[in-house]
Amino acid sequence: MVQQNEQDIVDRIIAGDMRAFESLVNDFKERVINICFSYTNNLADAEDVSQEVFIELYKSLQKFKGDSALSTWIFKIASSKSLDHIRKQKRIKRGAGLTSYIEDFKNNDWSGGNNDVPDNEMIQSQRKEWLYYGLSKLPQRQKEAFVLTQIEGMDQQAVSQIMETTVKGVEALVTRGRTKLKSILTKQIKEYL
Repeated sequence: MVQQNEQDIVDRIIAGDMRAFESLVNDFKERVINICFSYTNNLADAEDVSQEVFIELYKSLQKFKGDSALSTWIFKIASSKSLDHIRKQKRIKRGAGLTSYIEDFKNNDWSGGNNDVPDNEMIQSQRKEWLYYGLSKLPQRQKEAFVLTQIEGMDQQAVSQIMETTVKGVEALVTRGRTKLKSILTKQIKEYL
């Protein structure tokens, strides 16, 4: 069931409180762009799709029933709009533009050490590049489950609602995705070395 605070925000937006909507957009903007990017592999497209997400959210907020968390509903819209965008493009960009946009995302601190050292920055940048390259090679459903659970940190129950599958289905997709990602990255690193 939806938290009362979320329902209050929804009610305020429906009543025409644009500040409440602006606050909601600001709270979810980065995560929505990250989710859209996980589908489009292009920051400009992800930003465009995220705008469509918030337009759709505003138009359909009256339909929000509170059966799930508001965030789950928003991320479901983001996934749906991203897939619509891919269908419209009649192509899936695989890896295009990843390296130039990696630094734009807040959840990409994969480092375990000091980022002030130039060599360490270069190593971390290379790791990110490889990770996003590997993600771009995963089948779409595995990539979606992996990004939502492992990068966005969402729980599997919420991801199962977004992906319209079971929790066990999400677990299986993440496991297969992780295995395939490991294989892709191992091959990429061997080619690099």
